Amino acid sequence: MGMMLDAQGKVASIGVKPHACAVGQAAAALFSQNAAGLDRTDIQAARQALATWLTDDGPQPDWPGIALLEPARAYPARHGAILLAWDAALDALSVGSN
Repeated sequence: MGMMLDAQGKVASIGVKPHACAVGQAAAALFSQNAAGLDRTDIQAARQALATWLTDDGPQPDWPGIALLEPARAYPARHGAILLAWDAALDALSVGSN
């Protein structure tokens, strides 16, 4: 994952080359289509909401298209693949802040 940030530290553009299962690739596509304009705090909050939705039967996160991943909730082995794009973004943003 590569990201360019604007002057406020928000995602201005993003490039993703996922190496994951189909579910992970779908999640990465949803992430990359909707990450522009978000900062690290926004992405962290979305990641937490997504993890809660996956593991604790929390409410569906407010992320465009996330309902497409609903069938994968029943497969805990796929949860890591779903979270991968959000985790990669947070890692990339951490590198830029060190």
